[in-house]
Amino acid sequence: MKSPARILIGLAGFCFLVFNQGLKGKENPVLKTTSLTEIRQINQDGFGGQANKYAFSMAVYKDALYVGTLNLKTFPDMIHFATITSTEGDSQGAQIWRYTPEQGWKQVVKAGLGNPHNYGVRNLKVIGGCLYGITANHDEGMEVWRSCDGERWEQVAVGGFGNKNNTSGRGLGYFQGWIYVGVENFKTGAEIWRSQDGEHWEPVAEGGIDTKNNVRVSDFVIFKDWLYLGTMNIFGARLYRTRDGINYQCLAKKGLEKKTNAMIMRLYLFKDKLFFSTADMFRGFDLYVSEDGVNFRRVLKNGFNNFHNAYIWQMQEYKGRLYAGTYYHRGLLLPKGSFMLFSSQDGENWVVESDNGFGNPWHYGIRTMATYRGWLVIGTASAKYGCKVFLAR
Repeated sequence: MKSPARILIGLAGFCFLVFNQGLKGKENPVLKTTSLTEIRQINQDGFGGQANKYAFSMAVYKDALYVGTLNLKTFPDMIHFATITSTEGDSQGAQIWRYTPEQGWKQVVKAGLGNPHNYGVRNLKVIGGCLYGITANHDEGMEVWRSCDGERWEQVAVGGFGNKNNTSGRGLGYFQGWIYVGVENFKTGAEIWRSQDGEHWEPVAEGGIDTKNNVRVSDFVIFKDWLYLGTMNIFGARLYRTRDGINYQCLAKKGLEKKTNAMIMRLYLFKDKLFFSTADMFRGFDLYVSEDGVNFRRVLKNGFNNFHNAYIWQMQEYKGRLYAGTYYHRGLLLPKGSFMLFSSQDGENWVVESDNGFGNPWHYGIRTMATYRGWLVIGTASAKYGCKVFLAR
């Protein structure tokens, strides 16, 4: 019998059972929004293939932009991604692409680093002079990858740290000399693993930290000398912090003001304040802020008054403004949906930058954002077509 958490994810996955119909998204011209005067796409859709549906992860390393993909061959394959079931035969394997204006795009990882069950690279982060990535793998368990030159990659953890039910790496952080990986596990609860050298790993939290209903650890951020992290929980998301990486204090539970806030998606620091966003598939995301790391105020609610904005997927500071990109769903009408982009100068008062996915009706999410050489970089997600990567300024 499937867990309640997996059933919730399956509801989203059910939406993907709409067959391959509709008009193909058009290429975007150079665009502008409220605060951005130039927005242009810099990649071919899906890096030349529809299987690269998400710009799943993004990082800047050695003056180059890296993008890791979610790779699933066909539109119906997305149901296995959404329901955390086997992707056998569904994927060509995750890819990683590198970009510089001088050289354009170069593929530096293909075929899931030799294992097509690694269908996606969920997170990329520069730690200790190397670029680390964590994968999603529903068949054998997630992996941790590393490159110290951007060209040669190695697996430094495989098989879900010895448990194939650790199906995906989510959060990736660095705190007090340790690399931390937050792991998704729908069987026995989320886990947290850490390593000092990136090769030898130890568990510091198992069984969902304090309840097996915490099935994902979504993100990490350091604030006021504490490591903060958020979880997914069918009974409402929880927020934790730790000073030593071993003992975890729960600061908020039951989704704060709404139990339908099933997940804390993104944690971000802006103007010396801690922000975090939630995922609510029924009423729309909430956005909270804290000055002290203990008391939180809600500054946006119910999807910015649009319940189709199920969650803020990414936040990124750029030129003194905080930008937030959403996952925008229309229930059974998926995959047709256009992400929204918001921005704020103070984190309290927000304006809409785009409400139509930059004119792309099949790109329902801003999956990744970064800053690179004075540009804001935006990567999209689509269940139907290949991902797009934009430069904006």
